[in-house]
Parts: sequence; structure tokens; C-alpha cells
Amino acid sequence: MFNPLFSSKSYWLQLCYLFLFITGGITIFGSVALIITKFCFTTELNSRAYLYIIQSVSIFGTFFVPALLFSYCASKSCFSYNEADKIAPPLLVGYVVILSLFMLPVIACLGYLNEQISLPQSMQKIEMWMREMEENNKVIIQTLTANSNILILGVNIIIMALLPAICEEFFFRGTLQQFFARWFANQSVAIILTAFIFSAIHFQFYGFIPRFLLGIYLGYLLVWSRSLWVPIIAHFMHNAASLIFDYKIQRRGIDLDAMAPNQITGFYPVVIFCSLCVGLGIYFLWKKAK
Repeated sequence: MFNPLFSSKSYWLQLCYLFLFITGGITIFGSVALIITKFCFTTELNSRAYLYIIQSVSIFGTFFVPALLFSYCASKSCFSYNEADKIAPPLLVGYVVILSLFMLPVIACLGYLNEQISLPQSMQKIEMWMREMEENNKVIIQTLTANSNILILGVNIIIMALLPAICEEFFFRGTLQQFFARWFANQSVAIILTAFIFSAIHFQFYGFIPRFLLGIYLGYLLVWSRSLWVPIIAHFMHNAASLIFDYKIQRRGIDLDAMAPNQITGFYPVVIFCSLCVGLGIYFLWKKAK
């Protein structure tokens, strides 16, 4: 009878295999993305279509493929180790969808507060590098979302919301968190460690805190529901709601990047109300899971 490859392997060796899968995925799919763009584009390397190909192929090879390979080596199934073979309870899904909408202003407020953090004078070079990385990421997002219509919004939701939600959740919550939970025999440690890596690996340091907290929330959703599809749906809802909100704001000719929260009418009362709703919602999920 065939036993899973990892059945007799130490956790350190399993971690090495995971790094090998990630390296192979980045190398192979990164090369595929470059080949496709080389044959499809001769100019305008920063065009929307060019970025679509780079983003989608890279995220698929970096996160989704390594996650499936690791799951198969650990359990002889691509969808067992990561809890992707469990059906998400419909009532819980509906509850998470509603909760995701209330989280949007809270995450936005945390992101603004995170941006106000300044490093000491001795770390100014690091801060300049971090802000440069942040600006580069903003340029990519602005290229993908600028002058958008309903069709572009639909494509953006697929490329920037659905695909990252599936690929990243399969890797972070479905693979990394499950692996750490088995290694340390502690779900909370696994969730926090995975959320830290999840936030840090995006290299958007001025959004680290809200993304870290979001990662913790997604981690507990997996534990409470025992289905990977619940954090996938929550992740997708957060990304999609952000894109739709940005689309609506652009259509009205409003530049939120140039505005402070105190310039937005009713911003803080909305954040306080949504924070209370999110807190109560998470408490309800925790109680229901117990």
C-alpha cells in the first residue's frame, strides 16, 4: 500500500520540501509568464494586460501549485490536508460575507494608522526603501484599476480578488497553517505565525498591521469551520469589496489617497460602528464554534 511521502519525514525535512516546491514554482511559472509576455508584448510592458499575465501566472505557480504538491505528499490527496474537501456551511458563508462588508472601513482605518508609523532616524534608509516598495505597489494597482469600466472591473475581480483568494488561502491557511499546527501542536501559534508570514511576504510594510490582523481572522475561520472554503470566501469578499468601492469612488472623481480620514464626512463614527459589529460578529463565530 502506498504511503504518503511525508509519513516518515521530520517536520524540518517537510519544510525543506515546501521551500523546494515554492522555488520550483517561482522558477517554472515565472519563466512561463516571461515567455508569454515576450511573445505577446513588444511595447508597453506596464500595460494592464501585461500585468494581468504576470500577476495571474506568478501567483498560481508561487502559491497554488506548491500547496497542492505539499498536500499530496502529506496525505496522498491534493484536497485533504488543506481541508479543501470539506463543504462550507451555507449559513456560515452568508454570515462571513456580511461580516466582510463591515470589516472594510475598519481595515481602511488600520491601514491609515499603519501609514503614520515612522522608523527611528537610524533606520531612515530602511524606511525609504519600504516607502519606495509601497509606491511601486501603488503604481501597479493604479495601472490595473485606472479608467476602468464594468468589463475591466469584472476582470479585476477575477485577477485581483478571486485568484489571490484561492491561491493564497490554499498556501497560507491550507498548507502553512496546517503544517505549523501539526508541528507545534498549537492552533493559535500556527495562526499567528502564518498571519505574520502572510503579511510580511506581500512586501507592503505600510499595510502590515491590517493584513496581519486579517490573516489571524482568516486563520480562525479555518479552525472554526474546518473548511478552507470559508477563509477563501472571506478573503475574496474583502478583495472584491475593496475593488468595487475603489471603482465607485473613481467614477465620482474622488481621490481618497489625497484625503485624510478627518476630511471624509462621518468616517470615524462609521469605523466605530463597524468595529463594534465586527467584534460582536467574531465573538458570535467563536461561541458558535465552541
